[in-house]
Amino acid sequence: MKKIVILGLFAVIGLASAGVSAQTEFTTWGNLTGIRIDNQLMEFNTSLALENKYGNIWATRKEGQNTDFKRTEADKRFTYGMGDNISWSQVITSQKEGQAQLAVSFSSKVDTVINAAYFRVSLPTEFYDSETDFQVKTPDNFKYKDLGLAAEEALYKGIATGVVVTSSTRKLEITFEKPTELLIKAKDSANPDFQLNFVLASGKIAADENFTNNFSITASGEIDKSPVAIKVFPNQEGEPFDGIGGNFRLQNPKMDPQVIDYSLKNLDVNWSRVELPWRQWQPDENKDPIAEAKNGNIDPKVKASLEMAQRLDKMGIPVILAAWFAPDWAIVGERVRGVNLDGSRGNALDQTKKEAIYKSLTSYLKYLKEEYGVEAKMFSFNESDLGIDVRQTPEEHNMLIKELGKYWESNGFDTKFLLGDTADANGWEFTTLASVDPETQPYIGGVSFHSWRGWTDENMMKWRDIANRVHKPLFIGEGSIDAGAWRYPQIFEEPTYALDEIDVYVKILNQARPLTILQWQLTSDYSPLSGGGIFGNTKDKLYPTQRFFNLKQLGETPDDLKYIPVTSGQKGIRVAAMGNHENGKYAIHIVNMGATRMVNLSGLPQTLSSLTMYVTNKNKSFEKVETINLKDGSASFALEGASFISLMNQ
Repeated sequence: MKKIVILGLFAVIGLASAGVSAQTEFTTWGNLTGIRIDNQLMEFNTSLALENKYGNIWATRKEGQNTDFKRTEADKRFTYGMGDNISWSQVITSQKEGQAQLAVSFSSKVDTVINAAYFRVSLPTEFYDSETDFQVKTPDNFKYKDLGLAAEEALYKGIATGVVVTSSTRKLEITFEKPTELLIKAKDSANPDFQLNFVLASGKIAADENFTNNFSITASGEIDKSPVAIKVFPNQEGEPFDGIGGNFRLQNPKMDPQVIDYSLKNLDVNWSRVELPWRQWQPDENKDPIAEAKNGNIDPKVKASLEMAQRLDKMGIPVILAAWFAPDWAIVGERVRGVNLDGSRGNALDQTKKEAIYKSLTSYLKYLKEEYGVEAKMFSFNESDLGIDVRQTPEEHNMLIKELGKYWESNGFDTKFLLGDTADANGWEFTTLASVDPETQPYIGGVSFHSWRGWTDENMMKWRDIANRVHKPLFIGEGSIDAGAWRYPQIFEEPTYALDEIDVYVKILNQARPLTILQWQLTSDYSPLSGGGIFGNTKDKLYPTQRFFNLKQLGETPDDLKYIPVTSGQKGIRVAAMGNHENGKYAIHIVNMGATRMVNLSGLPQTLSSLTMYVTNKNKSFEKVETINLKDGSASFALEGASFISLMNQ
């Protein structure tokens, strides 16, 4: 039975040993996900939630509000806008082991009425056992007016100055500077889904009045160091893996070159995606864009993109073209900026001008081939399922591939199409019609989705099935995890972002088996480098971040490997494996999201004598750690916590 105990005071009981390393973890939008102790994540989830007078709740979430982020040596600062009038701020500091401090503020630009503005803590399943104990610290006294929130169902509702939640394996202590109203809620007895809601403001809110409170969260618990069993099946070789690729959409002429130069020099880039700047290529429907270009009337953005494709091609890196913006003459209606009234984005192509559209796109391929010596391997409209920025229906997507593919073939081009190239992994249905149309099949060169969201087990299997259906490789056309992070780019230097990003990549590798992941981007936009003016960092020279070394480590996978099945049932351990029995090369990529633990690896060929271990984390940068000696295809070794680990033989 869960117990709620009201106490005048409480004592702190530490379940994790003192003096161990600790790190506060948070999402790219600022919700805390827990505190790492000895690399074990003591999980919980925070959010800032606004409940309006009708009971509707708006809580901070991925891409759910306007977010800004700044980092210093001492703290992490998030600011939020909800609509035009509501503002939040949250400053995160970590001054003690196993503890996070948060300074939270809430305000409205106009007079308004709300049910409440909360700082919310949601508890994980570790707290859903029969021995879970809630101890609430209350002030000596409080007045009825302090209970300003409208009555609603709750396990507990009252004024508090602190609360301790203890289960059989975890403990969470939350204290706050100002006594505040606390609501403890649960979904139901089968799935408690406990929420601790701390009220910052409620009722009538005066314009520009600032409501603040400072919270301290201390986490402790058992450290899971149980051994991990990883087994590979090298006799079941599947799809090939080509290593990493990169996006080279040029948007910052001043900052892009240094990142591109460094990346191409220091990463093994095997695929590329470059913009076809169609809007600038032929802004006037009635002018021949090739003739204009040859007469010197070529937009600098077009010229730079052509040169970028040429540079990559000369390095032996295949080039995929992607178009974002269509010319005004080729779209329906006025150009959309933002979201349409019906919730859609972008502009549809004018189907009455298909002939001119096909001719225009073909002219770019021709100019690229004849003047720069590059024949693009594939083409797509970027995220056309969402409308970033050309919007297509599945029927239009299928028709474009079928008709324009045939047109290109008749004009002597081998360029094929990327099927899908969707905004995220949720968009697989967009590809269904084209994937089963036999007239479309000859013009599909690959299948693609972007990894910004939706990387569920089901979606990964869907994309793998689609690639198998059309007998073409799968591409992750844009690889990363937060499409809105360009607004708060300092988040890219956080160890949490780097570890989460590579964790998603390894999951995609294992489940969807793409030919390559094309990082978004290897330019100054979403750059895996910092300094040199990147992200406003002018005090440091250009340097690689943890994300860069994750890419480098993944990119060092030996050539000509194929995916092989691998099993590991341990929570917090992600594994992908590749091998080739003919050349005797193997690679096992592991992300350990938890504490350091032993691994028992088995199933490798008995002829394989050793593998080299490489580690990337917040303290190691693609560091060669040790040689793992194998006996009868097996080995035992320590797997460092909160790390990306690769075992490879070159």
